Amino acid sequence: MEYNIVITAGGTSEKIDNVRKITNSSSGKLGYTIANKILMEKKDSINKIFYVCSKNAFKPRNEKVQIIEIVDTLELQNVVLKLLKDYKIDYFIHSMAVSDYTVDFITTVEDIVENILNNPNKDLYELICNNSINIKQNKISSDKDNLLIKLKRTPKIISLIKKLSPETHLIGFKLLDGVKKNELIDVALKLKEKNKCDLVIANDLDNIRKGNHLAFLVKSKDEYIKASGKEDIANKLVSEIF
Repeated sequence: MEYNIVITAGGTSEKIDNVRKITNSSSGKLGYTIANKILMEKKDSINKIFYVCSKNAFKPRNEKVQIIEIVDTLELQNVVLKLLKDYKIDYFIHSMAVSDYTVDFITTVEDIVENILNNPNKDLYELICNNSINIKQNKISSDKDNLLIKLKRTPKIISLIKKLSPETHLIGFKLLDGVKKNELIDVALKLKEKNKCDLVIANDLDNIRKGNHLAFLVKSKDEYIKASGKEDIANKLVSEIF
């Protein structure tokens, strides 16, 4: 049997205007390390690895790897939906750091105040949150003061995968910062249950910053595998899922 695998890596960037964006510092190195480990250990069993990543992410180079670059969460969603529709995906390793929020609109304190004063009988919440005070520009002027950016939630990509492809083996990732082991595992279990993941890899950013990429491959509350460093995470993940 030859497997089709999706690996997401790197991070998304959400556009503010044509120049500015909200992004994160994810390099995609863990996804890259996992892809290379799969190719090293299971190359003969692989039909295709669809490697969905940001432009600057680490990328594996192999004839069995198809690189698909994306920018923002909506583009990622479209790619994921198409892959799940067009192919039988056996494994989905979702290591990408996906933005939780994207820009809804941009305004200024002055615009909000003016809008409220000009519409005294309208609901205050609606006056602030609707798009009637949207600044639509290719580039926001650097002369403007008191800018406000209203954010809205992005789609949860991981929640789509099992709904569209129940047979796909789904590996989710959870990153927290400065929490105790029990909390990290509990949060990973909630992600696993909510999205029907087969396995969740739980990381703590505080450990990564200190140069010790400690992670837990979580299967249940009492069943998890400890790994230290990206190579060890990749080794244990590949051993576990295959």
